Amino acid sequence: MAKTIPNSAAGIAYGADPADRLIDEHEAAARLGLKVATLRRWRWARRGPPWIKVGAAVRYAPVDLEHFIESGRASPSGTGSGE
Repeated sequence: MAKTIPNSAAGIAYGADPADRLIDEHEAAARLGLKVATLRRWRWARRGPPWIKVGAAVRYAPVDLEHFIESGRASPSGTGSGE
């Protein structure tokens, strides 16, 4: 679940697109509407959104947070694909 980036790449850039900028656990928690402590417990339990280790720092890719949010989306009974 966690990826590790060597210290030589310890900047916050992840890709060429600014949307790919890695964010810290405080910003990730704010985006998810959670407490930082919740993200820390989830990491310890190996749950929640994927994270990336940059040296000793923990970072999140915004796209991973978006996928995590989408994976929890539920639709009301009686709607959807007609299953």
